[in-house]
Amino acid sequence: MTNKISKSGLLVASALVLVFSLPAVGQQGPESLLPEGFGDPAPPPTPIAGRPSPNVTGSPVGATPATSLTEDESATEEEDEEDPELAIRFDVPPSARQSLNDIGILSEASGGFPANSFGTLDGAFLNQILKRTTGPIASRWGTIMARRLLASRTNTPAGVNGADWTAERAWLLLRMGDSVVARNLVQQVDSVDYTKRLHEVAMQAYLANGDLAGMCPISESGARLVNNGRWKMTRAICASLAGEQGNATALINQGRYQGWVRGVDYLLAEKAVGAGMNGRRSVQIEWDNVEGMNPWRFGLSAAVGLEPPESLFAGTGRQIDGWRVQLPMFTPTIRVKYASNAAALGILSNRNMVDLYAQVLADPDAPDTARTQAESLGNAYTASDADAKVAAMTSLWTTAAAGADYQASLVMTARAAALIAPDSDHQAEADRLIASMLTAGFDRSAARWVDVVADGSLGWALVTLAAPGRVTAADYGSLDDFLGNDDSTDGHKSRLLLAGLSGLGRIESDARKDFASDLKVNIARQTAWSKAITAAAERGEQGTVALMAMAALQAPSWSAVPANHLYYIVRSLRQVGLEAEARMIAAEAVTFA
Repeated sequence: MTNKISKSGLLVASALVLVFSLPAVGQQGPESLLPEGFGDPAPPPTPIAGRPSPNVTGSPVGATPATSLTEDESATEEEDEEDPELAIRFDVPPSARQSLNDIGILSEASGGFPANSFGTLDGAFLNQILKRTTGPIASRWGTIMARRLLASRTNTPAGVNGADWTAERAWLLLRMGDSVVARNLVQQVDSVDYTKRLHEVAMQAYLANGDLAGMCPISESGARLVNNGRWKMTRAICASLAGEQGNATALINQGRYQGWVRGVDYLLAEKAVGAGMNGRRSVQIEWDNVEGMNPWRFGLSAAVGLEPPESLFAGTGRQIDGWRVQLPMFTPTIRVKYASNAAALGILSNRNMVDLYAQVLADPDAPDTARTQAESLGNAYTASDADAKVAAMTSLWTTAAAGADYQASLVMTARAAALIAPDSDHQAEADRLIASMLTAGFDRSAARWVDVVADGSLGWALVTLAAPGRVTAADYGSLDDFLGNDDSTDGHKSRLLLAGLSGLGRIESDARKDFASDLKVNIARQTAWSKAITAAAERGEQGTVALMAMAALQAPSWSAVPANHLYYIVRSLRQVGLEAEARMIAAEAVTFA
């Protein structure tokens, strides 16, 4: 009976989050791309075509996987002598072709950044920012903002090819864990306009989605321009998918003899060929002697329904969980294993998490741990009274480990927390209730707790940072109380609070000076980066400011982000009209430092 009630509760909760409406930007689009809870509502964005469920927030994020997941493994390359240059044919008139001057999937009207977000900056400078942002990114909200920018239909900067610019944006999206939007972005470029660089990134994007058919329209040109074994091997896979088994067999055999790919990489290609129309090959994949993971292995194993051993992912970054959680061929029970990292990255929203756990609870084969989480989540939304709901949320928060697991637990309860009326009876849990709301941008709901939270508490700090509109400026007494409760190393949490409040202009001037003296910190310390982001803010360049903010947030966690970085990020975002993002980033910093 208990399981039945909990299952029903979570299914109701899954439906509830679809109708529970707080002022939000972009409720009908990918929640993680468009902040959902900020102040005034805005027009809903156009849904992204081809979005799997759950939806979407180089070297992949993190330096270690840069070699294992970005570079093709060396293979014997043979000159491709049998294919002459093929004439490009169009099935659409020139007027219907996509311009390279403004590639993107989100217009400003649908919640994206303005077309002129980069002003007149030279593309070489912006390209360098993209390429040097290797991660990891400490801020979930910073990543969400950057993903929205990279997906926006902005003007191609001067001095760069539009296809190459699209490639670098998609590559950074992949490094952030957003495989779906990366694929959608590369699909905005007509195949005739593909450059070698875009071919390279497009293969990564399609493999990250397990989408072998997506590579077929550019398979021949990829084999010619990139001229590596994997692009050559796609011709065999695509021939099989088209039902041309004779051609597929000839090509797969040629690939084996010429060593286009070897070992398990070849066997996976052979298995993919056998999975095509009229395919009759049966291939057994053995992982015992395989070392490491690469994009080819990831994409082909996903496409043929295999889940490689977890040990192969040991050297990869957490962005891979963003890819895995979005694979539509995986069952919810498989995808939920990667949900915590994906939520912490900003790939999964509150709604996505609730929907995913509802599906897990409906799966009779779901593991006990996931089922217990799902039952608690259902109770958080549908228990009989507020006390029981808060108790269910508390159970999820306290059983979660630190880091991504804890952050994910706050994400999954965000709407449930927003439904709790401010009450002094829940003051003990006010800090985490507010923190949970803010993971989904429910700033107005969080602000209602202003009279409940104690001065100097985490809840007080979060409300002061995140509430929309005018707030009472922080005074020295409250800041000193916060410092007294701060158990972070060298008062780093307090330093970030000072930086966030100062950037937002929500601190008394004397209190700012005195508190900075207590903390022995200069949040206004100038660097070449701070001068550049300040100049971009003065020019009103939202896109440049957002990119430079993301670059400065490269750190394993908030504990490694300098206070002066946060100060200039928050101040600059606010100056160019991105105050909502500034408030959420500042609150997140203080929550997780």
